[in-house]
Amino acid sequence: MSSLPDESARAIRLLCEDVKTALARGELPAASMSDLKKALDETRMRLWAAMEAAKSGDPTWVQEFWLQRAAEVCLSLVRHLEQGKLDRTSPRAAELRAIAERLAASLAPGHG
Repeated sequence: MSSLPDESARAIRLLCEDVKTALARGELPAASMSDLKKALDETRMRLWAAMEAAKSGDPTWVQEFWLQRAAEVCLSLVRHLEQGKLDRTSPRAAELRAIAERLAASLAPGHG
């Protein structure tokens, strides 16, 4: 079996650490960050397609992937809010609250 996925994952982790360090030093201009985000989004979409194709025989895989990813994003948001890194008075925060309430209701036992 090829070690390419493992090598690629290590390279991406190293790149992320380099970006994090450069951000902390204020060395990355906004334009560079926008380009990097676009490249990462493109890569993420290609990986998602490859993973979905590889797991197409498992009907629960996609569901579990989405639920896990959503839980990770929500936990990250909670931590940022608790640490005061996000503005609770932002219009987007109000929008998020409404969506979170709808999500919580949708996940409640007996719903739908």
